[in-house]
Amino acid sequence: MQTPSFYSIKTQIVAAFFLMVLPLASLIYFSSLTNRLFNDVLDELIETEGVSYLLSEVEKDIVDLQRNILIFKETSSPGAIEKVNFYYIQIVNRLVRLKSYPSVIQYLESINVMAQHLDDYKQNFDVVTGMRIQRSELITRHLQAKPVAEIPMINATDIELMAIENSVLLAHGASLSYLASFDHNHITEFDRRVEEARILLAGITGSDSERVAVNQNLQVYQKNFSRIVALTRHYVYLINVVMTGSANEFLYHGKTLEDIFSQRADNTRLTAKERMSSNNVWSSILSMAGILLAIIVFVLFYLRITRPVEAITSVFIQLAEGKDVGSIPAVNRRDEIGLLSSAANVFKSKNEQTIKLLVESKKMVRDQKVLNEELEIEKRRAERALSIKTEFLANMSHELRTPLNSIIGFTVRLGKQLDTKNERQLKAVDAIERNGRHLLAMINDILDLSKIEANKLELKITNVDLSALCMDCTSQINPAAEEKGIELVFNPASIPEVQSDPVRIRQILFNLLSNAVKYTNEGFVKVEIESGYGDMSVAIRVSDTGLGIKPEDQKKLFKRFEQFDDNTRFAVGQGSGLGLAIVANVSRLLGANVSVSSEFGKGSTFTLRIPVNFRAAKSTSNPLA
Repeated sequence: MQTPSFYSIKTQIVAAFFLMVLPLASLIYFSSLTNRLFNDVLDELIETEGVSYLLSEVEKDIVDLQRNILIFKETSSPGAIEKVNFYYIQIVNRLVRLKSYPSVIQYLESINVMAQHLDDYKQNFDVVTGMRIQRSELITRHLQAKPVAEIPMINATDIELMAIENSVLLAHGASLSYLASFDHNHITEFDRRVEEARILLAGITGSDSERVAVNQNLQVYQKNFSRIVALTRHYVYLINVVMTGSANEFLYHGKTLEDIFSQRADNTRLTAKERMSSNNVWSSILSMAGILLAIIVFVLFYLRITRPVEAITSVFIQLAEGKDVGSIPAVNRRDEIGLLSSAANVFKSKNEQTIKLLVESKKMVRDQKVLNEELEIEKRRAERALSIKTEFLANMSHELRTPLNSIIGFTVRLGKQLDTKNERQLKAVDAIERNGRHLLAMINDILDLSKIEANKLELKITNVDLSALCMDCTSQINPAAEEKGIELVFNPASIPEVQSDPVRIRQILFNLLSNAVKYTNEGFVKVEIESGYGDMSVAIRVSDTGLGIKPEDQKKLFKRFEQFDDNTRFAVGQGSGLGLAIVANVSRLLGANVSVSSEFGKGSTFTLRIPVNFRAAKSTSNPLA
């Protein structure tokens, strides 16, 4: 009876599976959600930390930049200029890297402002550098100036000249003091001493042209110092006020961005912590629900499936042991367990029949044992008869070969002594010799077959040069080929020696060549030799352009006493039908393989594949079967 799908165990298992998978799937979802959140937060924190790190490095570079500006202000050192340029390029590169972060896109305006202040800073530094160069030139000129030297004052006394020169020297000293300390009182002292020199100059009577020349020198000298003072004040103002202001603005915007990203990182950590805590709570709830549901499913499965199955299993065990069983549990259930109980009930009813069948089977086994013993006796009797037959054939073949050899020998001698003019006698002697040799060949074949059948064919395994062996066989068969007017072709090849029995290989090859010449009326017979299968075997092919073999004849070609049809036999002569059977069985004993491919009316190709290393064939009870 077909179990309703609603009550089947499969339906119950599927329902329980979905109930257990539901919290597991939810748990997996929250876990993946937590992992994704963790990865997103980690990426955002890494990016934020990268931005903060770059901003802190930029602040350090600005401080180093200002320090080197102050060093340049005091010393005009070329090394300070190189460091200023280095830090400027480094800050520019860091700002470019800052712009590459996606989270900085909304703060590009602040970064652009920082870049603008940095450009202004660099431009002002270039101006300061130019001023320092110009100031150095003016200082050099100022130090070399001699405003009252070598100007003759004819009407001036030495005391007046010394007073003027003393005022100029005091003014020069005040200028040097200013250059050393940048104290503005020295500028006032310089101007007072120059004015004092002019007053002393005006009190001297003499040539106006000489006084005008000295006055012009003093004016140029004072103007040059005033330019030095102006340049000094200007570049000091640029450094102390303008460039410091640009640097402070840069640092302000950098610090602002750093505070923003620091706060952003804190907010990200806080949000991630809250969301991950929530996910962990849900994961814990789902884990507990899954565990509880698994316990409930386990209890239900134990009560509804495991215990009934154990009870029915116990019933089957008792039935298998041949014990009597009372009532079978769960027969009224509408699921697979109910069907199993019904099967147990059927098994119970069939158990008695099985016992009866077992008794009958034991009786049949006893009868079969008696039959097997009788069969074994008949088998030994048949083997003994086969042995007697084999010995008889071997003995008879041996007894027949001795007189046949004598008949053939005396026939040959008689043929040589007959009168060559008596053609009838010669044909008769030739017929006797030919039929005698044919009969001897048949007896040899029968003897070989009897040895093979009795597993007594001896093999002498040695290294064989197949190329030389093929050459020898073709030389022996060549007269028969020339007599029929066909060409016998052999293509020698350089191949390794094989381990086999040269006598038996010669017997196989001679049979194949004899058949090829026998069934070929025109054309050629070709012998080819080659190695193959990774140098594990050597193949000898005997091809001819003879009559060919029909497909149905190829199937029985290597069986005993099988020949072509009557028309073919009468066309080429009769034989015993044992040659190819011997070829097949001797090949098997040598571990070789012989095969044929032929097209009727166009010729045949026999292939003998010989292993390089001899592998003896397994003996069978009927080797010619």
